[in-house]
Formats: sequence, C-alpha cells, structure tokens
Amino acid sequence: MHKRGIGHLIGHIAYVALYGVLIISAVFLYNSVKLAKLLYAGWIILAFGIIFLLWSSKSRKEGHVEEDINREALVESGMYAFVRHPEFLSHILIIFALIIISQHWLSLSVGVILIVLLCLAMIEEEKRNVEKFGDSYRDYMKRVPRINLIAGIIKQKHSKRKNKNG
Repeated sequence: MHKRGIGHLIGHIAYVALYGVLIISAVFLYNSVKLAKLLYAGWIILAFGIIFLLWSSKSRKEGHVEEDINREALVESGMYAFVRHPEFLSHILIIFALIIISQHWLSLSVGVILIVLLCLAMIEEEKRNVEKFGDSYRDYMKRVPRINLIAGIIKQKHSKRKNKNG
C-alpha cells in the first residue's frame, strides 16, 4: 500500500472513531442543557440527515450505468442533481443533529473536528473526480453546488424552467 493509501486508511479509522465518540456522547450526554426546543430541532435534522443519506445512496446505485464494468459513470441524477456530495451533506446534518441532541461541549468539539474532516475529504474527492472524469466533472461542478441544497434546488428549478421555455 502506498503512502496515500495508508494516510487515507488512517483518516477513515480516525473518522469512524470520532463518529463513534460523537454517537456515544449524544447517548450519554443526551439533552444535557435541557433545551427542549433545541432537542426537537436536533431530532428533525437527524431525520432529514438519515433520509438524505438513504436517498443519496439509492441515487448513486441507480445512477451507475453498467455499460462497461471497468468504467465508472458520473452520477448526476437523484440527490446528485441538487448537490455534488449528498452523502457528505447527510453526514454533516447527522453530526450537527447529534451535537444539538447532546447539547454538550464534548459533542460540539468532536462534531467540529468531524465536519472539518468531511470538508477536507470533499476537496480531495473533487480533485480525484476531476482527474477521473475531466471536463464532464468540471461542467458538473459549474452546474451543481458542492453541498448547498437550497442553491441546488433553485438551480435545478431554474434549469428546468429554462429548458421548458427554450
């Protein structure tokens, strides 16, 4: 295994360990400040995060064309039509929800580290995708925001309206 592979593996292990710490802290430090409205918001955000994660996973599976087993296709449908990294967005929502649910500084600290790691991973994945897909990924980057779902929905609606009228 080369250096990039080992570093990538270590990053995954650290990420999974921190995610585990966050989940455990959310369970044991549940609603530690006793802010009920914040707690309810956390559960709603958690539900959206899980729904988005399931939808993005389904979109990725459905979007892969099996024309050539050796060549991976660029997925631009489902959640990928709205944001380039729906699974990262889903995990950010879940992490944010766990922070809000626990309402504790430990969860906040671990959550911030996890979100920073996810942002760095997104940047690295985009570099790999540009290498892998070239101009088609660059065009996709111009059309679809990285993780801003609201901007992605607006762009998608505008694009459909433009295609309908043009």
